[in-house]
Amino acid sequence: MARYALVVGIEEYDSEHLNSLSKSVADAEDLAKLLEEYGDCPHNHITLKGGRVSIDKLVQAIKTFLNEKARNQEAIIYFSGHGVLEEKQGQLTDTVSKKGYLAASDCQLKKDGDRFVVESNGIPLEEITKLINESQLSSLVFILDACHSGALIKEIDNSFNIFRNNTTYYFLAACQPYEDSWARKNKRHSEFTGALLDALSQDRANEDGIVTAGQAFERAEKTLQNSRQKPTFFGKGSSFPLVTYPVTSLFKENTSQSAEISDDDIKILKPYLQLINPYVLAWAVMEGISVYALKQWLDSDHSLGVESFLAVVREKFYKQPDGTYSLISVLQALVNHPNIQEEKNTQKIIQWLRRIRPGIVLDNTINLRQQLKAYLLVVSEQERLKDPLYLTAHLKIEGKALIPLTVQPNQQSPYQSHPDNPGIVICQLSEDDSLEKTISQYLQELLNQRCAPYLLGIPSDYKLLIEIFLPFDYLAESVDLWSIKKIKHRKLGGEYRVIVRSYERLSDPEFQRRLREGWKQMKTIDREDLCNCLKRLEEEPNYNYAALENELREQRSIGLSCLLPETAADREELFFALHETGVPLALWLRSPNLEGDYLEYFNQLLCFNYLQQDCEGLIEELFMLRQQAHGNLQPEKRWGYYAALLLDNPDRTPSLNPLKFGQ
Repeated sequence: MARYALVVGIEEYDSEHLNSLSKSVADAEDLAKLLEEYGDCPHNHITLKGGRVSIDKLVQAIKTFLNEKARNQEAIIYFSGHGVLEEKQGQLTDTVSKKGYLAASDCQLKKDGDRFVVESNGIPLEEITKLINESQLSSLVFILDACHSGALIKEIDNSFNIFRNNTTYYFLAACQPYEDSWARKNKRHSEFTGALLDALSQDRANEDGIVTAGQAFERAEKTLQNSRQKPTFFGKGSSFPLVTYPVTSLFKENTSQSAEISDDDIKILKPYLQLINPYVLAWAVMEGISVYALKQWLDSDHSLGVESFLAVVREKFYKQPDGTYSLISVLQALVNHPNIQEEKNTQKIIQWLRRIRPGIVLDNTINLRQQLKAYLLVVSEQERLKDPLYLTAHLKIEGKALIPLTVQPNQQSPYQSHPDNPGIVICQLSEDDSLEKTISQYLQELLNQRCAPYLLGIPSDYKLLIEIFLPFDYLAESVDLWSIKKIKHRKLGGEYRVIVRSYERLSDPEFQRRLREGWKQMKTIDREDLCNCLKRLEEEPNYNYAALENELREQRSIGLSCLLPETAADREELFFALHETGVPLALWLRSPNLEGDYLEYFNQLLCFNYLQQDCEGLIEELFMLRQQAHGNLQPEKRWGYYAALLLDNPDRTPSLNPLKFGQ
């Protein structure tokens, strides 16, 4: 059976009784993207409607989907917007009848006492269920993210009869009949859809790479158990895999002999494992199983002991989807690590493997790259100035899933763990505190402790790019000049590749949409057009930044370079213009009083070759200039000391789903 999806996210409403929404488009777009990539739902099988959706467009979309596209097929329906539960009291009795509607953008309500009545342009759920019954779907998942959606979903169930032909169906609602469905201003998604997307992430998949509808709901419900809404779920039939992620094993075990690995076998193996560098063993867990398996090991034992290692690979991750024992997969990766291939200990492990699995293939070689790319994504969020600052971090290793990093504060730390989410730390900035004092210590812990298990065992060189997401008011912060301790204190930008990114572009759907358009333009621009799409202001000291937004839009700019404006008002205009126009790149110097012909060299940084491959050349050149400056006895006389880069790559962003800022 083929699979089809109808995904609707309505934000704009005309009725004075239906407020406009801010998360529905992002909710719908991200779910549609997930279904396309991992939900067995090709792009041309997805009907996506978002923003303003009139009654005519909504009716046509539903009819076409149920009567034509999904007929006799698997179907997924998702709706994020206003649902209306119309209540009418009988004229002769006190009985209150209830009727549910999905509200189009032009839906009109009128008030009848303390209740609302749909005047026009709402689609009755009973009509949708009638169409569903007639379409003879092979299976259905119906997800409704709207206020009082529990009552709306229940009404569907009352008139639903496709179970007569043993159809599998699941209904997921954002809240109970008497509850509202909530969203927070500083999040990309609504509470329910955010929890649902997190529950559908790769880290939540089972050993076969699958997350079913039932599993996704259970995890979303657990995430929201202390919130102001309680999701509703019911269904019937076989399990329905909503997403399926690719699961690969680096090596294939010869499974012709499938005897269990006994405790006596483990006793023989254990002394050899204890001689292996724990970081190398950690890498083997990542390669042989997954980064999620390594995270489970770290969560149970930060020292990466052999006892806890065996508990993970023999209990939590016992077998691979292809039938390979996880322990065998890890050991196969381990004995091919170039740093330990010559060790006598490795030969003992190989002998153990061949005794346990006669005929096992061990002559594979690992396809090593000269340099592996890794990214430390540090997100800082602050609702308003003087509010607490919330910090969280993720590590992205090339070819691996995103890894959330957890820092455990001590008594000397300027921050503390979030009471409801240990992945977040909170700090309160006093008037005397700087952003550097707080975040640099957090970075220190991340770099020295939390990243190490994932990076130090990699059998090749790697380069780490630190991307710091800052709130709008802090985008001019000199993060590359923050101090970190490596035997002695050094500047962050002299030790690591560092760029600034915008938190608002991560959390605001509209800013993110504009950014994606700008990034797409930058990736497809040709050499001849580049000069016309760059705004260069470094030689205009008296530039009027109030005009920048219009000029960037008229020029269809993809980037700019400038001397950082001296006044706070001009800096605000600069960053506001970038956000409004979706320009993904800004390069600036923090000092206007440098000597020499530095502007000529600074101007050359935004050249065509440096902007290829996600601006990798630009990042490397800037890193070299900073290293040269900080290696000089008078770094302040080198212009690399003052160079800063804002580069927002929308294809590399941490998920905000698991973040519970402010809760």
